[in-house]
Amino acid sequence: IPAHNVWSQTRKQQLSELTVISRLIHKHMGPNVTVYPAVGNHESTPANSFPPPFVHGNRSVAWLYDTMAEEWSAWLPEQALKTLRYGGFYTVEVQPGLRVVSLNMNYCARENFWLMVNSTDPANQLQWLVLILQASEDKGEKVHIIGHIPPGLCLGSWSWNYYHIVNRYESTIAGQFFGHTHLDEFQMFYDETTMARPLGVAFIAPSVTTYVNLNPGYRVYYVDGNYQGSSRLVLDHETYILNLTEANKSPGSALSPEPNPKWKLLYRATEAFGLSSLFPSDYDGLLRTFINDDRKSNWTKLRNSAKKLLFLVAGGSTRTDALICCCGVCGLSAHDGIVFLAADGGLLQSSGDGV
Repeated sequence: IPAHNVWSQTRKQQLSELTVISRLIHKHMGPNVTVYPAVGNHESTPANSFPPPFVHGNRSVAWLYDTMAEEWSAWLPEQALKTLRYGGFYTVEVQPGLRVVSLNMNYCARENFWLMVNSTDPANQLQWLVLILQASEDKGEKVHIIGHIPPGLCLGSWSWNYYHIVNRYESTIAGQFFGHTHLDEFQMFYDETTMARPLGVAFIAPSVTTYVNLNPGYRVYYVDGNYQGSSRLVLDHETYILNLTEANKSPGSALSPEPNPKWKLLYRATEAFGLSSLFPSDYDGLLRTFINDDRKSNWTKLRNSAKKLLFLVAGGSTRTDALICCCGVCGLSAHDGIVFLAADGGLLQSSGDGV
């Protein structure tokens, strides 16, 4: 929620922005729409500073979690508010057969210096996640995991454990949704036995903020619906952007905010990628398209099919993409060339010629 002026922020300012924006969302979305928030890395001050729950006193982050619980109480039940106050994470049954789990990914973030104390599971969040997933498996529920920082960007010790959990509960976890990078990306999960069978996709949506030199963007996911035996998997998604260059050319826009911003559909995933669905096997095929011998022409074809605004360009970036695979997780990221990392973190291949 807060801006990126990280060196001028105070607790008072952070809480003010959290309160104002949470109430604006509630006001404009209305009482019949439930919002499921996830804690980002800029909510605290200093940014990225999230002490584990066993840290008390003035160094504790309870001042933030308590305010979140107060402002989000209209959306979350008491049991969810309890774990939110404890560690910034929670779970809610959205409807019979579907549960959302909101993780506090700051407890895996490389920038959180508090993890020098315990980088494996500092808030016992992963242990809690296993209990939730096991209970959901026993009841036949499907689970959507939401969070801010994508798991592929976390500390290795945390990522390994999360990766094993995703492997174990692949039949229960129907979706993973993250942000943080401000870019349009995805990460793949493969089974830990063969490192070949795709079993999960982490969708990473662009941001509505413009940091840095990006167009605002948001995403709408289409999920298998509420019926007996529903997979709850993502079937498709649409990404919308606000072209700031065009908006700033409008008469008078330099003097006052654009009253009716024109959000445009950038692309629909199945159409842009030429996929029949967005299952893990489909995204695995898409990744293989990028890394085959003719990857340059395939990249051009895919980019053109999305009107030359695909992946990172959806956020306004002009950088090329790279395929990064680490700890069983693969994804497109903002680097030149193709980089492969083995499961043990060893460098297998690096190419600087772009894609």
